[in-house]
Amino acid sequence: MMYYHDYDIVLNIFLCVVDMVLLWELREQLYGRIRRGRKLCALSAAILIGILMLLPSKFENSMYVVPASWLLLPFYPKDLKKKLFFETWLFSILFSCLMILNDFTNMLPKFSHWVMTYLLIVHVVIWLVLFFCLRWCRSIATDLPLSLWILFLFIPILSFASSVTLIVLFNGNSVPRPVKDLCHLVIQTTFLFIDLALLVFMRRFTEFFQREKERQLLKQQLRLQEAHYKELIGSAEHVRRIRHDMKNHLNTISLLYSEGRQEELADYLHTVSDRIGQTEQVVSTGNPAFDAVLNIKLGEMKEKGISCSPSLSVPQNMGLPFSDTVTILGNLLDNAIHAAVDQKEQTNPAKGEALVISLSVTWQHGSLLLHLINPCMETAVPEYGIGMKNVEETVNNYSGTMQTDVQNGEYITDIILYLPAPGISDYVFRKAPEKSPS
Repeated sequence: MMYYHDYDIVLNIFLCVVDMVLLWELREQLYGRIRRGRKLCALSAAILIGILMLLPSKFENSMYVVPASWLLLPFYPKDLKKKLFFETWLFSILFSCLMILNDFTNMLPKFSHWVMTYLLIVHVVIWLVLFFCLRWCRSIATDLPLSLWILFLFIPILSFASSVTLIVLFNGNSVPRPVKDLCHLVIQTTFLFIDLALLVFMRRFTEFFQREKERQLLKQQLRLQEAHYKELIGSAEHVRRIRHDMKNHLNTISLLYSEGRQEELADYLHTVSDRIGQTEQVVSTGNPAFDAVLNIKLGEMKEKGISCSPSLSVPQNMGLPFSDTVTILGNLLDNAIHAAVDQKEQTNPAKGEALVISLSVTWQHGSLLLHLINPCMETAVPEYGIGMKNVEETVNNYSGTMQTDVQNGEYITDIILYLPAPGISDYVFRKAPEKSPS
C-alpha cells in the first residue's frame, strides 16, 4: 500500500481495529456472546488485520475487514439462519454505501493525499452502518417459516447482484462519465433504500409475530384455566355426592355386620371402595399455574396408559407468571407424552406394563429445579422444535439453564430457573398419588 506519511499506516490499522470491534459488538448483540474460545477469537481478529495490512494493494485491503471477519463467525453461538440473513444484508448494504460514496467522489475534484481522506470517509460510513444495525437489529428474529425466510434472504442477494450487474453495464457503454456516475448514484441509492426498508419491515414483522405468539399463548392459558376449574368443580361435586351417600353406606355396613352376613359385607365394601377410588385426587400445590397444567397433563397421561407420580416441592407464590409456566411445563409434558406414545406404538409393550414419566420440581435456595425423564425412541437429542425453542427462550429470560440428553432410551431434561425467593409460609410440599392407567 502507498502511504504519504509515516502515520498513515498507523491510521489505517486504527481504522481496521475500530471496524473489527464494532463488528464484534454487533454480532454478540445479534448471535449471542462468545462463550468458548473468546481469546482465540480476539487473536484471530488481530491476525486478520495484520494480513490485510500486508496485502499488496493500494487502499482496498482495509475495506475487506467485513468479509474477512466472516472467518470468525464459527466462534459465535450456532444460528445459521440468522447469521446467513444478517451477514448477507450487511454486506449488501455496505456495498451499496461504498458505491454511492464512490459516485460522489467521482463527481468531486481530487486533491493531494486524496487516498487516505477517501479511506477515512469509507470507514466512517462503515461505522455509521454498524451503529445503525446495533440500534435496529437487536429485536429482529429470524425464527420464521422457511419459505418466508428464503424470501427475505433473496432481497439483499438480488440487491447485491443487481448492483454488480449495474457496474458491468455502465462500464461497457460510451455514456459520458458524469452522466454514468449520476445515473449509477440514483439507481444505487434505490437499492440502498430497498435494503433499509427490508430491515424496517423485518423489525415490524418480528414485533407482530411476537405479539401473535403471545396472543396464542394467552388463548392456551385461558383454555387451561377453564379446563382446570371445570375439573375442580366436577371433582368437588363428586366428593359431595359420596359424602351424602356415606351415611347410607355406614348404615348398610352396620346391618350386614350385625346379621353376620360376612360375604355380602365383603362384596359391599369392595364395591364402595371402587367407587371411592374413582374419585381422582387432583394435584393441589396452591400454585394455580402448576395445578392447572399438571392436572390436565396427568389426565392425558392416564387416558394414554402412561404412569406419572410427580414429586413437587414448590412455593405457592414464586414469581413465575402463568404464561411462562404453561410454556415450560406444558411444552415439556406435551413432548414427553408424545414421545411415550410413539414408543408404546412402536415397541408394543406387554399388557399391564405401563410407560412411566418421571417429573420432579423443587425449589432450592432461590432456584427452581425441574427434572423430567420420559421414554423415547431417539438415540441422540433431536433438533429442537418450536415448543422446545420457546422453552429455551423462556428459560434464558430468567438467566436459567436447560440441558437435554438421551440415555438408554430415556429423554432427560434438566432446567434451572432463578426466581425471587418467596416467604417460608408460601411453601407447599406435595407428592401426588400415582396415576395408574385405567
